[in-house]
Amino acid sequence: MKKILLVVGLVVLLGAFVGCDMSMDESVLSRGLTESTTMEARKIGKSGAPVSFTATVNLYQDLGSVVTEHKGNSNHYKTVEETLQSFAYGPYGGTIKSDWPLLDGKNVIMNNVTNYNLDPVSGEISGSNHSVIQVVDEAMQVVAVLQANGTIDGSLLGAEIAMNWTLKEVNGKKVNARGKVGGLFTWAVFDYETMSLQYILPNGTFTLTGTYN
Repeated sequence: MKKILLVVGLVVLLGAFVGCDMSMDESVLSRGLTESTTMEARKIGKSGAPVSFTATVNLYQDLGSVVTEHKGNSNHYKTVEETLQSFAYGPYGGTIKSDWPLLDGKNVIMNNVTNYNLDPVSGEISGSNHSVIQVVDEAMQVVAVLQANGTIDGSLLGAEIAMNWTLKEVNGKKVNARGKVGGLFTWAVFDYETMSLQYILPNGTFTLTGTYN
């Protein structure tokens, strides 16, 4: 009888010990999973996922910078040199407004090569456009360089520019960025008194959208 009681006592003690050990293991496992989940969340937060942004800026043409070649066809031209800029000039220009700090408050110098057809009667214009876009700070230091390619379509009263762009250089940082740029560029307004086009300083407001990481 004493032996039976001893065996039963040992079984009870062993069960209590195992139960306690399992409880401790579950606690450690639970804590480990919580810590693992927290660490994983931190990794995701620091994973560098692309951030979306927008930017707007008004650009006008530096008239003295334009070099255009006549390509033989009376309506076919190629602007091999042209500079657009955003430095404030009367009602034109202005710094970039953006939720990306790299761009916000900066100025733009945009160099174009445009291959286009222009109807001298209707003022209709269409073609392709290649741009190198420099973003400069107040000290005129280049902080970023974008390359863009796309099309221009419309008329001298307003032509839509639609391009894809990629970030080629950025000062002091390793950044991947890409997106689209679009806007309406205008060379003239219609004068209803003379029933003809009245030329203005060519300008347009561009919107840059995309992601960076």
